[in-house]
Amino acid sequence: MFILAAALIVAGVALFVAAPLGIGLIGARAKSSGEIQVERDEHDRALAVQGLRELEFDREMGKLSDEDYESMHKALEDRALTAMAAVENFHLQTDKAARPKKLSSAPLTQAPRRPAAPTRRTGAMPTPVAHAEPPRPPQSSPSPARKIRFCSQCGEPAAADSKFCAQCGLAIKPTAGAAAWTE
Repeated sequence: MFILAAALIVAGVALFVAAPLGIGLIGARAKSSGEIQVERDEHDRALAVQGLRELEFDREMGKLSDEDYESMHKALEDRALTAMAAVENFHLQTDKAARPKKLSSAPLTQAPRRPAAPTRRTGAMPTPVAHAEPPRPPQSSPSPARKIRFCSQCGEPAAADSKFCAQCGLAIKPTAGAAAWTE
């Protein structure tokens, strides 16, 4: 009994150690020749891109002449593009084979369209502009009860009770003297 248990333990350890060398304990799916070629092409592309990076570095360091750089750059670029095209063609072929053909009942010109989403402002914040002196209020008759403040970023006039600039959206903070004018 003891010998049988020891033999089973030794066999289990041997299988566990040898699993990475073979197909493993679970069993691996055999790769097709196309998948193997895609892996080779992806590896070739990665090598070519790395070569382009190193070539650019060598040029910046002054190790290559412009003629050598151009010829080597063209060769590496062609190698990378060829590998990328081969990988893309393989993926297109497998996608085309995997997708069943769909029947369309209406041509594209008659297909219903979604309404366009409203555009949102995604640009950068306006650049702060420094003015020599704040803008002066108009020279009309001033009313003593109303105060006007100015945005410190864009210079837009703002009412005394407003908390944000109507032009740029910056929080308006009360400042001493210069930012508030009495009309």
